[in-house]
Amino acid sequence: MQNMKHNTFIRMTALLLLVIIGSCTKLDETKYLYDTVNGDNFYQTDAELSSAVGAAYANLTSIAGNNHFIPINEVMSDECVVPTRGPDWGDGGRWVRLTTHTVQSTDPDPINGWNFCYSGVNTCNRLIATLSKYNNPKIPQYVAELRGLRAIYYLWLLDWYGNVPISIDFNATTPPANSTRDQVYALVESELIAVAPLLPHTGPADETTYGRVNAYTCWAALAKLYLNAQIYTGTAQWDKCIAACDTIINAGQYKLTPNYADNFSKENKGVPETIFTIPYDHVHEQGMNFCMMTLNGLNQNTYNMNAQPWNGFASIQEFYNSYIDPSQNPGPQGRVVGTDPAGDSVTGTLDKRLSNFLVGPQFGAKGDRLQDGGFEKSGPGYAGDPDGAPITFTPYINELQPTAWRQSGARIAKWSFYSGMTSNQDNDYAIFRYADILLTRAEATARKNNNWSDPYTLAIVNQIRTVHGGVDPFTSLTAETFLAERGREMFFEGWRRQDQIRFGVFNSAWRFHPADPADNLGPHGINHVNILPLPDAQLNANKNLKQNPGY
Repeated sequence: MQNMKHNTFIRMTALLLLVIIGSCTKLDETKYLYDTVNGDNFYQTDAELSSAVGAAYANLTSIAGNNHFIPINEVMSDECVVPTRGPDWGDGGRWVRLTTHTVQSTDPDPINGWNFCYSGVNTCNRLIATLSKYNNPKIPQYVAELRGLRAIYYLWLLDWYGNVPISIDFNATTPPANSTRDQVYALVESELIAVAPLLPHTGPADETTYGRVNAYTCWAALAKLYLNAQIYTGTAQWDKCIAACDTIINAGQYKLTPNYADNFSKENKGVPETIFTIPYDHVHEQGMNFCMMTLNGLNQNTYNMNAQPWNGFASIQEFYNSYIDPSQNPGPQGRVVGTDPAGDSVTGTLDKRLSNFLVGPQFGAKGDRLQDGGFEKSGPGYAGDPDGAPITFTPYINELQPTAWRQSGARIAKWSFYSGMTSNQDNDYAIFRYADILLTRAEATARKNNNWSDPYTLAIVNQIRTVHGGVDPFTSLTAETFLAERGREMFFEGWRRQDQIRFGVFNSAWRFHPADPADNLGPHGINHVNILPLPDAQLNANKNLKQNPGY
């Protein structure tokens, strides 16, 4: 495992130098820089070529932070919120607007998401243009790898913004206009299909391709593209989705990890479910900031951290309680959870995937009870924190704003915390995971056959449910129970917003989110808030762009 991390570090460090040079140099000077590199001397070995493509991956390390990927895909969903805790996390209403689906074109999240994706696209374009100048027979595979990664960036653009400009020519001089969502979809599909045969067909144990795009990464991206094709283009592609999943499943390279939590542990390198992941390291490849985003500041003492957490992200009570099945009698693990001041509670059998959350009394590293002297006290018309100074993380959140209790909310603990962790965790973050591919295959089968209790679908869901959750299998399924099971398995992995849109519940009401007005301004009759606004700065800089409907 250490060699794997070391190899990744070498790859990233070598090209981070090129990123720094490129970001501090004018465009024409950058072209001159690459023109002076003698490819006949440099781009010869796999190590040199791997180093060259490394810059395209450096951009990905921002995914496990709070700037774009997680806010867009998770805070807009029913999985989590970022409550305004007095003076903390107000941020001009940014987090509340994500939850209430009132995002503005000047908000950080659509701006950061756009810049993140197009920075990745531009880096891929630049490296493709550079490598394509040389005749080394090894180069086509590396160009294919960059094209595959670029297609994944466009998959996110397609999902978030819909009608985005296509820019795959590094030497283009005319600012591109919007392409239609159908055109972006066609680009993603054609690129992934074209490059998959050219890439290594290796699994998670291969250190040389760990954290890089391989053939199965492309098929996983295609499976997600086809799963949402009806939303993107108006035409379902269930057979194509099933075929893409089967390519991965039948290869035999991946399998379910027997212990669910191992997929997200500090030492989760090379687990058998990993198809495409972002390697993180607290020294060399920083950016995994979940501990900072969710823990209370006093938890610094719990884990002997080098920084004080920000006390922000938390799950929504109903989502947390979905892991307890009230239809079953409590077994040895049964207990009452989720009690709030209004007396709401849920009793039932616990799902082992409750390891996704941190709830209950909080203690220091020496077992001392953490005490928050600044806890919210009762006042006229306001009920203060009923636990007082002792910190007890509760699934119940008293309000979204302006004074959510500092202890309220089940915290995001899926990527395990550990003693001595820094503000940057070592846990790797999977973009594509085998359990997701199995669930994608199961859903496509159910939708194709118009039967959520299709034997194949039921078998796959129950396999994951029993192996990872340790709870009784289903005897039948509905769209609602399938989505709930998918949520329990895939919590906080960046798919919930997309899943809710596909299941037609993204615009429904849930705690802290009122139902969206039915405007149907978007393509194919969807609500306009299902697509983000294009940033004002981009519209002002490129007069060929047009804003999405409804903004």
